[in-house]
Amino acid sequence: MLSIQNKQVDSDSKVYLKNKQQLFIEGLHNDDLYQFINHSKNLNNNKQEQEKKLKSLWQQIAQDWQKYQRDVKIVQLVEFGIPFSARRDIWPLIVGNKHQITLELFEILQEQVQNIIIDRKYNYGRLDSIKLIQKDLGRTFDVPSLRNIFQIGGPLSGSLQSILETFCMYRPDIGYIQGMTYIASILLTYLDDYNTFIIFSSLITQPQLLPIYLVDTNILQIIFEQFQKLIKINIPKTYYQLKNYNIDCSNFLLEWIITLFAKPLNPDIVGRIWDRMFFCGTNVLWKTGIALLKLLSSQFKDLESTLHLLKYPTVNENELLNELNLVEYPDDVSQILSSIQI
Repeated sequence: MLSIQNKQVDSDSKVYLKNKQQLFIEGLHNDDLYQFINHSKNLNNNKQEQEKKLKSLWQQIAQDWQKYQRDVKIVQLVEFGIPFSARRDIWPLIVGNKHQITLELFEILQEQVQNIIIDRKYNYGRLDSIKLIQKDLGRTFDVPSLRNIFQIGGPLSGSLQSILETFCMYRPDIGYIQGMTYIASILLTYLDDYNTFIIFSSLITQPQLLPIYLVDTNILQIIFEQFQKLIKINIPKTYYQLKNYNIDCSNFLLEWIITLFAKPLNPDIVGRIWDRMFFCGTNVLWKTGIALLKLLSSQFKDLESTLHLLKYPTVNENELLNELNLVEYPDDVSQILSSIQI
């Protein structure tokens, strides 16, 4: 249970975000770029009314994406989160389809998967990955809401298995890695199978993330070194505390990043992080890691409890996003992490 002081901090944080959101959207009423907003009404403080206004706003943005996609105010608006229902339209627009994966190709790949399963002798090395996927689906999800939907027999378990198996067919050089189930499941929460596959493929093959999924040890070492620098710059006390416990960021960072935080954090927070990541790039992931560490650090008492917190972190959504905005991200670290690629 939260202390009275922590409750007050949380309350102040919520009030701040609500006021900031209200002022921002009201400010858009006077901007020629946002003429679709109703000029005659002030935003109601009611949360449902705020969500309704945001949903309408994002729907209008989606309809004229070419006009608004490069507007700086869109990035600012993302701070408040893209409404759950709007992500179905907005996420595919942001990510695009750089690999030009057609629906026909997607269906052909799915058919090839079935042929491999039926005729095992023509597996081309992919059958092992398919077997691992089937094994993982029964043991992956810790969050009850995801487990009920995606566990074997759940309403979206077939779609999840199909996405992962089809990707193994599409990119056998990458195949399947434990943790991919979390990424695909979050996408399927918002999107149909085809758009899920497009974004999933784009994420896994993103130049700064691909070395992680290929388990390139040299590049992983560079990532760990740069993240250690970020810890030392932003939370020096925690840096030395972890050093004292002999905990290196390799003990926890890989699991955080390989699942894009979809395993350690609840789906609502993950959605907010991904909103920003899709717009602003992978730097959001490293900043999220630092923000998460900062919020957890006050509870680091000993080696055992620290390892437990790093594996099963519990944080307030607004506090995490506020801390993310405050992370110091030096140019030299940014340049190294943004230039990583195979």
